[in-house]
Amino acid sequence: MQVEALRQCGVNVILHAQRTVRDPRALGAALQKAYGLDLSGVRKVTGFSRSARAANLKIGLRALTHLLWAPLTTAILSRNLYAAFLLGVVMGRSLIFETHQLETGLRRLLQARLLANPRIITVVISKSLIKYLTEHHGFVPVRTLVLPDAAPAGIVPVPPEQRRARLTRLVPHASRNWRQVCGYFGHLYAGRGLEVIEAMADERPNVLFLVFGGNEKDLVTRCRSKSRANLHYMGHVSYPVAQEAMLSMDVLLMPYQKSVSIGITGHDTAQWMSPIKMFEYMASDVPIISSDLPVLREVLEGGRNALLVSSSDPQAWVEAVDRLAVDPGFAAYLGANAHADYRKFYTWTARALRLLEAAEELQFARSSS
Repeated sequence: MQVEALRQCGVNVILHAQRTVRDPRALGAALQKAYGLDLSGVRKVTGFSRSARAANLKIGLRALTHLLWAPLTTAILSRNLYAAFLLGVVMGRSLIFETHQLETGLRRLLQARLLANPRIITVVISKSLIKYLTEHHGFVPVRTLVLPDAAPAGIVPVPPEQRRARLTRLVPHASRNWRQVCGYFGHLYAGRGLEVIEAMADERPNVLFLVFGGNEKDLVTRCRSKSRANLHYMGHVSYPVAQEAMLSMDVLLMPYQKSVSIGITGHDTAQWMSPIKMFEYMASDVPIISSDLPVLREVLEGGRNALLVSSSDPQAWVEAVDRLAVDPGFAAYLGANAHADYRKFYTWTARALRLLEAAEELQFARSSS
């Protein structure tokens, strides 16, 4: 989505990535179907593999062969640790390196060299991540730029009086006389708060809870052991369908716990995460109930653009849902403020413009040296 936004800003983008679609000619259609992306104007340099094993290293080496002799005026934005290290540290190129995690082992050493290089601007997704990177490596990164994740520009909210009818076209079960329909969108990994939603469903049988996302294994386990008349696990749907469903909810739930898995053993992002779905929620104009975690308060303000409640207290979540049900004016106030923040600060287009400013800064520093 960041690539699409850069292209829409007039940038001539070359994307280096791995694809899981065997035929490169089918990649564009696959991206459009899965994520609603139009990358037809982007040159894509890709290699095919269905395995994630050593994927980042392969992408990095492939990118190096294409960028080794690229003009110095070429702006390089890399989320690939190996490519960034080879180009920025070994080859001495100025570039923007984006990191979302604390690396370990050999990757930790490479990350440290990148963070210490004055020719490299490191983009992080939260202020909290700077703090944890500093503690992890024992020094303050030399040049950082905090850019939270975002949502696509131009998302148009659905008026509250039209939401239920639109949702019913996607989820016929929503046609029943539910007091509210609450939605969750995302993975079913540990720490995502599904137990909180299940407890809420037990407490409020007149509220429908819809959970979108999850792999087949997690989905089968939950559907078999957690079945309730007012709780439906919808499984994975395409991005356009998920967005339509999101816009049609009465309430959106974000019950992150104090430890959050991203599906990789040993990776816990709760302290510095910047969930893309948070910004998609904000774009929807639907009121958000979120866990009150310090990193989320970098974006969310309790009582203004979201309701923030204890991550581990299901009763507090039930009370928050009840509050929105009896005070539709307050619910509309939260949704409108979140949508206004999204439009002003948290679109991929706004983020792209900040990246272009950083690229210009690097170019100016290079020409002045």
